This record gives sequence, structure tokens and C-alpha cells, in this order.
Amino acid sequence: MSTSNEIVDDLNRTTTVIVLIICIITFIPGVIGLLLNLIIFSQPIQRREPCSLYFLASSYFNLFVIVINLPIRALASCFDIDISDYHIYLCKTTTFTFYVTRVISCWLITFACIDRYFHSSIHIHIRRLSSVKIAKLTIVITSIVIFLSYSHMIVYYQITFGIDMIPTCNAPKGIYRTFSAFWHLTMYSLCPSFLMFLFGCLTLRNIHINHRRIIPIARENHRMTRRTDCQLLRMLGAQVLMIMISTAPFSIYRLYASFTSNIVKSTIQITEENLINQIVNTIPYFAHSSSFYLYTLMGSRFRRDVIQIFARCSIFLKEKRMLRTTCCN
Repeated sequence: MSTSNEIVDDLNRTTTVIVLIICIITFIPGVIGLLLNLIIFSQPIQRREPCSLYFLASSYFNLFVIVINLPIRALASCFDIDISDYHIYLCKTTTFTFYVTRVISCWLITFACIDRYFHSSIHIHIRRLSSVKIAKLTIVITSIVIFLSYSHMIVYYQITFGIDMIPTCNAPKGIYRTFSAFWHLTMYSLCPSFLMFLFGCLTLRNIHINHRRIIPIARENHRMTRRTDCQLLRMLGAQVLMIMISTAPFSIYRLYASFTSNIVKSTIQITEENLINQIVNTIPYFAHSSSFYLYTLMGSRFRRDVIQIFARCSIFLKEKRMLRTTCCN
């Protein structure tokens, strides 16, 4: 018995350490990168691109996820500090907000993929769907629809008590808990990933067709446009790949947990599954925090904008230092 308890304690400590490490290496670079994303994508030249608007809006939601959601999750998972387990209104609102912001950020990247498909089409009436006006409208409608589609959580989520009488903010057991798990699995991981993959393939097909049709006719006129489009597509592709990789373990574990929910498990097995559950629920935060570094890696134009911003900051600091020195003299 003592050996079993020691194994359980070791697994719990391992869970705490791993989750804490992931949270730390996600939080600090994530906040810095997302703030730089907001600065860059807020530039007038960037806001003329519909795809950049999706990146900008997604960065706002990602910043909320990293600055608010991630620390609260770290406190709850690593230090058992979760006030939402004791206050019903906090239980409903925080859970609803945490789910919705993550889902919206993923769907905005999905619509960025769809926008690239529209933009690369050979049919002019489809290309017209790629516009700043439609992008702004899509961002607003997407946010409203997802808020409404998750509103059931505000109604049904409650504070439940387990066998050990420890309160937990969760969906009530039964059909709704199963529905809630599959709903979030579909909205957050399966459906966005499928659509990203589908429209990514369709966009590559359009680019291949355009390459044969346009290049022999007007090579010079389309060179700069193609270069910008390719860079945006590479940036988008890197972000999509990160979302798929980071949410895939979450999807697999959710399915496993649903299919084995009625199986009697030992204490050690429950603890092992808790370790896996905590890890796969924390890994998706990489998808919300890594966009700046992916964009910098894949887009030369984005790198140039970053360098220009740092150069301006350096010039501003030098001028301020010189002014201060002059005033002192």
C-alpha cells in the first residue's frame, strides 16, 4: 500500500513540475511575441491585407488566453488555487470565457485559411470574397456565434462534489457532460483542423493553377503580389501546423476519456491519466503563444517590419538620452 501511495505522490509531483515548466516557457515568450504581433499587424500597410486582420484579431484573443487563462490554469493545476471552485458565478463566467477565447482564436486562423483560398482563386467572383470589409464582418460574426454557441455553459456548469467532497467547477454528470466534452472537442480541435487542412490543400491547388496561367503572361507585374501572398501563406501554414500538432493530443485523449469513462480504474491508473490529461490540456497553449516566432521564421516581410520597429525604438531611446544629456548640461 505504501508503495502505491508513493507512486501516486511521485506522479502528482511530476504532473505539477511538468505543467509549471510548460506554463513558464509559454507565458514569458508568448506575452512578448503577442505584443509585438499587435504592434506589427496594427500598421496601416498590414491592415490592408484581410489575412493580416485575422492575424491581428487572433493575436488579441491569444494575448487574453496567455495573460489571463494560462496563469489561472497554472495556479489551479500546480498549487490547487482555484477560486472558481467555490463561487458559482466565477465558475460559470471563467469557464465560459476560457473556452470561448481559445476557440475564437483558432477559428480566426481557420478563416484566414479560407481567405487565402478565396484570394488565390482564378474566378473573380470568388476572389472578391477576400476583402478587408468581409474580414472585419467575419471576425465580428465569428465572435458572436461562438459566444452564443457556448452560452449553454453559463446555464449548466456548476460546482460539483466528488467522493472526497472536494468542490470542482464542472459540467454535471450524465448526457450534458458528454455533450460538452464532444462539443468542445469538435469546435476547438477537430473541425478547425479539418477545415484548415482542406482549404490549405485547395489554396495550394489554386496556386499551382495560377502559376501555369499567370507567370508566362505577366511575370513582372505579378512578382511582388505573388511574393507577398507566398509569405502570408507560409506564415499561415506554420500557424496551422502548430495548431494541429498541439491540439491533436488533446483530441486523442478526450476521445479516450469519453470511451473509458465507465471503466473502473485503479488509483495509480487514475493518477497516470491525470498526468496525461494535465499535459495535453497545457500543450495547446503553445498554439496561442508561438505565432510571432512562427511568423518571424517564415515571413521575410514580417522580419523586416520587426527590425524596423526595433530600429525606431533604438533611435527614439538615443534621441531621448541625448535630450536628457543636453538638458543636464
